[in-house]
Amino acid sequence: MKVSCRGVALILLLGAACGAAMADGAKPIAPPLWGTLTAGHDVVGFHRTFVFDRSRTWIQTRAPDGTFTPDRNGRPIQINVWYPAVPTKSDAMRLGDYVEQNAPAEFSDLNHEMLLRNRDAVGEPFTADATKQLLAMPMAGHLDAKPTPQRPPLILLAGGLSADINVKVVLAEYLASHGYAVASVSLLGHNAEEMAPFRSSANTEAGVRDLEFAIALLCQAKDVDCDRIGVAGHSLGAVQAVLLGQRNGNVAAVIAMDGTYAFKGNESALTAAYGFDPKASRYALLDLRRKQGMQSADLNFAPIDGMRYADRTYVQLNLMHHSDFTSFSMTADAMHLPTKAEYNGTGWTRATARQGYEQSSRIALAFLNQHVLGDPTAATQLSSLLQSGTVASSHHENALAAPPRLTDVVTLAQQGKAASIKSMYQTACAGEPMEQCVDQDAFNNRAYDELKAKRPEIAMVLFDLVAWSHPASANAQDSLADGYLALGQKDGAREASRKELALLDGDPSLDGATRQRLRVAAEKRLKDLQ
Repeated sequence: MKVSCRGVALILLLGAACGAAMADGAKPIAPPLWGTLTAGHDVVGFHRTFVFDRSRTWIQTRAPDGTFTPDRNGRPIQINVWYPAVPTKSDAMRLGDYVEQNAPAEFSDLNHEMLLRNRDAVGEPFTADATKQLLAMPMAGHLDAKPTPQRPPLILLAGGLSADINVKVVLAEYLASHGYAVASVSLLGHNAEEMAPFRSSANTEAGVRDLEFAIALLCQAKDVDCDRIGVAGHSLGAVQAVLLGQRNGNVAAVIAMDGTYAFKGNESALTAAYGFDPKASRYALLDLRRKQGMQSADLNFAPIDGMRYADRTYVQLNLMHHSDFTSFSMTADAMHLPTKAEYNGTGWTRATARQGYEQSSRIALAFLNQHVLGDPTAATQLSSLLQSGTVASSHHENALAAPPRLTDVVTLAQQGKAASIKSMYQTACAGEPMEQCVDQDAFNNRAYDELKAKRPEIAMVLFDLVAWSHPASANAQDSLADGYLALGQKDGAREASRKELALLDGDPSLDGATRQRLRVAAEKRLKDLQ
């Protein structure tokens, strides 16, 4: 069967069929654009995949006159993958091989947009001669090289607003040489009318879903290790990385590089994003950014300070700008790009930008090794890196013990450990209203399901927890009375009904009809229990 190197297939599936000639003996060598970064033990392979996400439409399907034309393809997505490869005699790629790309005809619009961004990254502000030199610079990647037989852990990269897909090519190659499969996804707007996205919740959501799609596609191949995933994002991509970490329970580590969510006035980029809930995050977060005040950066960490159940490390780096967290810091220094006069006297130079990028890459690797690989030596390595002169400040917040989930409470009740549940919530929810820790509707609904399943003892644990955590709720007492009745405990049902009546008039969560319905039910229950 003939296998195509394009389309939906992944290099991790097709490496043997599509790779260049392989041979033992090649040793990884860090290319010039890596600066002082040291290559790992692995040769780096590289592959592009173009695929449609048919769960989402891309083009407009309805004309102004109402005419309907179906979108038969869906949203176009490009995924670039760097991965550990077997040694090869093939020539390493040049930077120009990343910049120039081809795609199947049905992806021509996507390919055109990606080419424009790729070329812009090595065009303006460089001179024509500098651009020519950059395109010729050797890199570490080997196009379509055969992957190693091991299943490398997966790392997702998300760039900033309208960034080119190779915006973090140096970091991608560096991580791949150290044993990771690294995927970067095209960053488009939410439909064909917005090929280049602007700041909006719809475009943020579209980017998160693109990352989710990439995870699904790569993990289906079963050639990458998706048990513990890492995500690294820059600028707006950091917002998307944080959101992805919240949604996907297999994400073990998120690296947010100069994330816009901490810029004063831009907090809503994260806090107003679809589904954001700081208490739902359970991964390890590294907030890695330029020092407060650089480029007038005024910071507010409130959006992530609320992630109390996530392990958080905050690091600020000296003499870095926002764009220095991309590979531009390496190309600009390599080409001795002049600095703007406004930065004279600030201490920032192209050299400090490069040094900061190199150190941020080392910090990222150590952080991923610690939280994705579980390397016992990585924490010490990270601590050592944070002592360098490049680091302006760092501090760490340990994740607090998370409150039991609904399923945890049911399990504890089944194990006869119900007596420990309330103290667990008191510890985990210290400093915030208990009503915000226990979802009244979710727990009540599950309790009634337990009643239907003839498990009144389990239901009673849930009803009691809701009434305890929502002391001003008349409805919680109404449900508690039902629980007592199911157990045949009439005294408890009477007491709960009386409390219900006492709370009704002062319960602001009730509308008039609901208040009256509960009053009638409580009075009838008390009459029946006389």
